[in-house]
Amino acid sequence: MTLRVAFAEAPEVKLIAHFSTYYGESGEGRKHNIALAARKISGAVLYPEEEFSFNDAVGRRTEANGFQKAYIISDGEFVEGVGGGVCQVSSTLYNCALLAGLDISQVRAHSLPVSYVAPSFDAMVSTASDLRFVNTLSSPITIKMIADGKYLRAEIYGVDEANIRRRSQTLDTLPFSTEFRDDATLPLGEEVVDAYGANGIVSEGYLDYFEDGKLVRSVLIRRDTYAPKKQIILRGTALPEQQTKT
Repeated sequence: MTLRVAFAEAPEVKLIAHFSTYYGESGEGRKHNIALAARKISGAVLYPEEEFSFNDAVGRRTEANGFQKAYIISDGEFVEGVGGGVCQVSSTLYNCALLAGLDISQVRAHSLPVSYVAPSFDAMVSTASDLRFVNTLSSPITIKMIADGKYLRAEIYGVDEANIRRRSQTLDTLPFSTEFRDDATLPLGEEVVDAYGANGIVSEGYLDYFEDGKLVRSVLIRRDTYAPKKQIILRGTALPEQQTKT
């Protein structure tokens, strides 16, 4: 008598979630930082119940770690700093993790709205803030990130697959204020916009779960308030004779 043992086929590993953002109009320093952070993350494997840390994977955003200067958000303003653009990588990966059905254990919004993702779907990272998520699926997942100079794409490969859609809902708009600053280099009475204002936003982020094309449940994942960006107008104070002297 021959004993036959049946072995179950290994489940197929496939693309279970993906998300892309555009950065083609960024400066070279920002493009470099995005590509560098993406390379540091791509290929990461996360086993069931294991937690991913963006800061651990990417490391400190310093020149010694290969990062360059580009614009970042600091104290409610866009200023130049080392590592600018890295938050687009964390935000792109965050959205991909949501669509894969992973458990987000730590995420923080920016102080101002950003252009590359909808409100309540950004993920700000810094030395004091991290993006973390846990693989709550039944098998390991692999993270892949691709930066081609125009689009940044995050992909997660695994066995489990969910049909999840993101939904951003704006609840309120916060008007921006205007500040006038005297400028002795401009003719008296002339006004020049030094920084354009942008309204703030109060928003909520939802995940909508579908089965057979039908919405079965909606989950509110977060509510955020993004501050308005102040508009700054320079107002000339120089008299004609003062301009002639300069």
